[in-house]
Amino acid sequence: MDKKGFKYVWEHLEETAAAVIILIMAVINFANVVGRFVFRHPLAWADELTLLLFLWATMAGAAIAFKRGSHFNMGLLSESGGKTRHIILGTVILIFNVLFSILLFVTGIKMVTNQISFNGILPTLHIPQALQGAAVPIGAFFMIIRSVEGFLATLRKERQNT
Repeated sequence: MDKKGFKYVWEHLEETAAAVIILIMAVINFANVVGRFVFRHPLAWADELTLLLFLWATMAGAAIAFKRGSHFNMGLLSESGGKTRHIILGTVILIFNVLFSILLFVTGIKMVTNQISFNGILPTLHIPQALQGAAVPIGAFFMIIRSVEGFLATLRKERQNT
């Protein structure tokens, strides 16, 4: 893969993952509804898999929000004022975003470690709970990366406006 292709994949990673996950969730739920109401035999594992996928989609969505700057970022304050104020507020926002994401990452790692140490298994899917829990630290990792990328983009934008 060339540099341009890698850049495209990197820039659309979370959106692609979220779209695929939501599509899979829709198919599973549709199959479960058909099974339940048409064949009178629901898919026992469907709800559990949907919840697992929902957690992954939620964490991908959080990373997307960080990437797009759609999270709470005091937009009104950061858009008013001069260049210096914009950079200072961007720095403060970055610090809080990264600190929150680090807390989420560390907590997620502890959760996954506990799930592994207690040999947690999802009851109907018979797969390790850690596969579900891993969404939290992985999502938090991408939230950190996307926060830093957004801050650097803001700095580049401010330099261009000078």
